[in-house]
Amino acid sequence: MSLETSDFLQADDINKVFQVVDAVALGSTSDEDIENYLGLNSGSRQGRYYRLAAEKLGLIINFANNASLTPTGQLFSNYSLNNRALLAQNLIASLPVFSTVISHFRTSGQINIEDLRAYFISIYPGEESTASRRFSTFMNYIRYLGLPVQ
Repeated sequence: MSLETSDFLQADDINKVFQVVDAVALGSTSDEDIENYLGLNSGSRQGRYYRLAAEKLGLIINFANNASLTPTGQLFSNYSLNNRALLAQNLIASLPVFSTVISHFRTSGQINIEDLRAYFISIYPGEESTASRRFSTFMNYIRYLGLPVQ
């Protein structure tokens, strides 16, 4: 599988990604509206990052800066916190970057963080400096998944 830079999430706070679903369910449809709902202030840039992450997870769709919930997003919106967490873990694990990494380290009981960093940088299709920034966000998702990294 060929990964693209857009496969690497930039939204580093997973809970805010889930709040995007709530924002859209309540009528926030633009990046600016979503950013305001999240309590951020970056001229819509952070709103776009979080919207894109929710979109990659299949929770929302976006057309011409007008977000709406997907059927999965509608389910997620109505789920309890426990069910949200289970669905979110499955959605994250199925993303190309995470499924590639999980598959690569599948036989390991524990994953060494330096090996993980080196592998992540090797699969990132852009500059190493950007890959290093994306790795920090990636690790937030890995921790959310509960993968054994030491």
